[in-house]
This record gives sequence, structure tokens and C-alpha cells, in this order.
Amino acid sequence: MYTSARKDAGFSIEEAAYRVNVASRTLIKYEHGETIPGPDVVLAMSRVYKRPWMTQIYCKECCAIGQAYSYEVLNNVNLDPQNIMLKLIGEMNEAQTVLNKMLEIAVNKNSRSDFTEQEWDEFIDCLHEFLDVEHNIETLKIALNHWCDISEEIQKHNKKCLERGYVKKEALVRAI
Repeated sequence: MYTSARKDAGFSIEEAAYRVNVASRTLIKYEHGETIPGPDVVLAMSRVYKRPWMTQIYCKECCAIGQAYSYEVLNNVNLDPQNIMLKLIGEMNEAQTVLNKMLEIAVNKNSRSDFTEQEWDEFIDCLHEFLDVEHNIETLKIALNHWCDISEEIQKHNKKCLERGYVKKEALVRAI
């Protein structure tokens, strides 16, 4: 993935290493699979090579948390932001139609054991509609990196959440 991204971006090993801020020999080791780069290096490569999907692939393949919680990279569909937005509208409409059903099933339930098997199966079917929405949003966020730096926008959003008191500072310190 790293070699083809570098070559597609038109960089020599030396130029890419300079821009990514690693030694040429180190970059060669990454490209040959001898060493796995750290997330900071992959983030730099994705920005330098203009390949925002590299970060998602890296997380899905190299991080235990990403392996558990990351969505598959949709590499067999049109990933233009406009097309993703159209797909997202459809997914959100589907999720909206099951929201009342999901709520109706969940009323007066406090744990998994409160559901009948049929209720649980219906609840999970509804949940999958929301996972489809989330997957589309994640895909859109990455695709929008072609137009802007989404990480900057996420930082602005996080700052807004802190300013509004949605996050307790001490909770963040304890969590780390």
C-alpha cells in the first residue's frame, strides 16, 4: 500500500522520506513490510500522498481497537463525496423508519436478558440500519479529506463540545 501510494503521488523514496520526516532507509523498510510504521507516520504519508484511506486501512489492519471497531474500507463503490452523500440520505431514511420500532422494542428493557429472542433479533436488525448510517458517515469523513482537512474540523467540533460543557475535563485525564 505504501509503495503504490508513494509512486502514484510521484515521489522518489528520498523526496517522500523528506516530506514524511523519516529516513529513506526507514521508508524502504515500511514499503517492504519489514517494519510497521507508527500511526503518526501513516497519517503523514496519507497527507503527503493525498491518500486519506491509508489511515482507515492502517487502523483496520494494524490496531487492535481498529480491528474490533473499524468498518471495512469500501473499495468497490464510487467514493466521490457526492455519491456517498446520496447513499447516506437513503441510509438515514431507512434508519428513521426503524427508529420507532427499535424504541418500542426497547421500552422497559434494562439488559439483554429482558428481551425475548424474537425481540432481540428485531432489535439487532434495527441496529444494523444505524451501523449502515455510521459506516456511510465514516466513509464520507474520509472522502471529504480531498476537499479539506477533516482532522481540523473534528478538532473544532471537539473544542465546541468542551466549551459547551458536554465533556468533563477530569474525565478525560482519568481516562488517559
